[in-house]
Order: sequence, then structure tokens, then C-alpha cells
Amino acid sequence: MKRSTQRLRDGVIAVAVVAVVLGGGVAAWKTVTHLGNPRSGVGTVSSAKASKSSSNTSSPSVDSGSSLSGKKAPNFHLTNQFGQPGSLSEFRHKVVVLSFIDSKGTTVCPLTAVVMQNVRYDLGSAASEVAFVGVNANPVASSVKDVHTWSQQHHVLHMWNYFTGSASQLKSVYQKYFIESKVIHGTDIQHTPAVYVIGPDGHEKWLYLNSTKASTSVIGTETRDLLKQVVPLIPGHPSVNIPPTRKLAYLPGKVGPKESKSRPFHLLAILPGGKNGSISVGGGGGPKLLEFFATWCPDCEEEIPALLKSEKWSKNHKNFPSVVGVDLRLSEPSTKHVVNYVKKFKLSFPVALDNQDKVAEKYGVNGIPTQVLVSSSGHILWYHQGLLKWKSLKTDVDKALQGNQ
Repeated sequence: MKRSTQRLRDGVIAVAVVAVVLGGGVAAWKTVTHLGNPRSGVGTVSSAKASKSSSNTSSPSVDSGSSLSGKKAPNFHLTNQFGQPGSLSEFRHKVVVLSFIDSKGTTVCPLTAVVMQNVRYDLGSAASEVAFVGVNANPVASSVKDVHTWSQQHHVLHMWNYFTGSASQLKSVYQKYFIESKVIHGTDIQHTPAVYVIGPDGHEKWLYLNSTKASTSVIGTETRDLLKQVVPLIPGHPSVNIPPTRKLAYLPGKVGPKESKSRPFHLLAILPGGKNGSISVGGGGGPKLLEFFATWCPDCEEEIPALLKSEKWSKNHKNFPSVVGVDLRLSEPSTKHVVNYVKKFKLSFPVALDNQDKVAEKYGVNGIPTQVLVSSSGHILWYHQGLLKWKSLKTDVDKALQGNQ
């Protein structure tokens, strides 16, 4: 990724970035979505009287951002992912995190979604004072269905307002925010991956460009840098703990039900009620339903009712697998977070602590939540990535079990 910052004649600082959002390729990574492999191209963002940011960015792949002059953010009137009309002005009195997202994007844009999810998680109760807003950066895939589907696929459907409109309406917004969007072929586009932070007064405060790099340091640094800009703007100045960079790991590939290799493991675990213990999988005792998750993952939390029903069902149906949670402990601030999570949601199944990420790597987990049905000997019978409701979960597990009798 190539980035440069230069002063223009009128005192404008332009941030140039080589970043294209195209629909090709898939790279595996351990978080709540997938992204594709970026290809090269050039986009430019500029804003009047911007000045260099004081961000202490630790990764060279992360844009340090620019502190903006504080001019009023241009308003717009568009339609969100639920077909409801809306405007930027309706979020006045809240901090707004405004991003430009390709409704067909599988590269940089999913990274943006993950950063937003982590920011929202870290804000805690203060998240209600922050509005996450997206504008469709793809003028040729601009239907409500397009933005709804993208939001659903990347687990942010109910977390934000993702606005779209006609091509002319969208291009008007691009012009106001210095966004470039160029059609390459079909619905594949090149666009500027900009994120604006707008204060409760409706004035622009900060701007940065999302990186194309899907690495531990980049995701963590972008999350932390965005929090540093958002938190001081929140009305009432609530106390928000900005965590250190999460140690997310990225894997080169995945495994699936066709793999015949046995993958037994034994780990320390948090038992129901928050007690310490251990758990073994693959050493007999019937099939197990593994749930790979992290406490900061919104979709993992949403899946809890289905897992509790599954565990309850297994108590009364001896051939149905019991549930074993596998927490990506390296991505957690502490084990105490996991203990509190078990207690808060009254988990009725053990949660194994994957302290070194070895089990997640052994099972090729490249996204969370991920469900894996394993036999009593540790062989994979069924593999699914993404949020599942109880009905779908039971249907899939029953089918997998019947196919392996």
C-alpha cells in the first residue's frame, strides 16, 4: 500500500492512497468476516484546511489520519438498508463515524466493518452516543437489497445505518466528501476507503483511509486510533477504557468436513458458573459441537440462545452432541472477561481457553462464530462459519449425524 500526504496550493492537505475495492479473491482471517485480496489503483481524499493528525500510529500500514478544520459536514438525504429514508442531520448530538462502503466489496470494506464492530464493543454503554453510518460507494449496485445483503453478510445489519440512493444522489455525496468511485467492470469498482469522524455539533473532526492490510497490528491500530478520536467527542465525556491492540491471528486456509484427520485436544476451561476446570475433545464420550467465539464478537453473543437450546436438547437426546465453547483467548483482554461472559449469559456448557490459538489453527478457523461438529474420536463431521439460529443449527447437525452413522 502506497500513501502520501502533500500540501496543495490552497492549504489543503490531500491524503492519497493506493486502494481498490473489488470483488475478487478471498483471504482467510480470524474475525467475524472475510476479505478479498486488494488490487492496485489510486483514490484521493481531501478536506479544506486539514492538518496532520497527532495519532501515534504504530503500524506503517495504517494511515495516521488528518485532523480536519471543523467545517460543517455536508448533509445528505438517502435511504437505509431497511428502505427507510434518512439523513446525516438526524444524528446531530451524537458522534458520527461515517464510512464509504462498496455494497459488493469483499476487500477493504469488510475490514472497515470489523473495525467498527470492535470500536462499538469497546465503547460499552457509551456506544449509544455514537452513530455508525455508511454510504454506498458503489453507484451501480445501489439498491436497498444490495446494502441490506452486504450488511447482513458482514454482521452489521442492526449496528448501523447503511445509506444508498440513485447513482446521481450517491455521486452528489461523493463530491461533497471528496470520494472517488470509478466503475471498473460490471459492479466492480474502485473507490476511496474514507472514514470521517463528525462531532455532535455536526462538524468534521477527523479523517483517515482504511488500510488494505489484514494483519493483527493494522486491525488493532485502526480500532485504537478511531477510539482515540471518538471518545473525547462523546457528550458528557464518559470514561471509556481504550484497550491495547488485540492479538488476532490470521491463517492461510481452512479445513472442512472432507478432512479425515483426527483433531483431539485438551484445554483448560471455564465451567458453567465461572468455575475453573478442563475439557477434552476427541477422546471418546460421543460427538461434540464446538463453538469458536470471542467475547467481543457481536454475532457470537447473538448466537448464545441457539447454543443454550442445543445444550439443553443434548441432555434429553443422547445421540445429539453436547456443546463445547472454544474461546480465542489470545484475542481477549483477560481470562476474567471470559469468566464474566460465562456468568453474564449463564452458559450451561464448558468454554475451553485456546490460550495459544493452537486449537483454532488445528481446526482451520478463519472466522467467528464458527461451528464444528466432531465425532467422539475428533473427526470433523460438519463445519459452518457464521451466525446460526437454533432451527438451522439442529437441522444441519441432525443431517450430518445421519450421514455419518
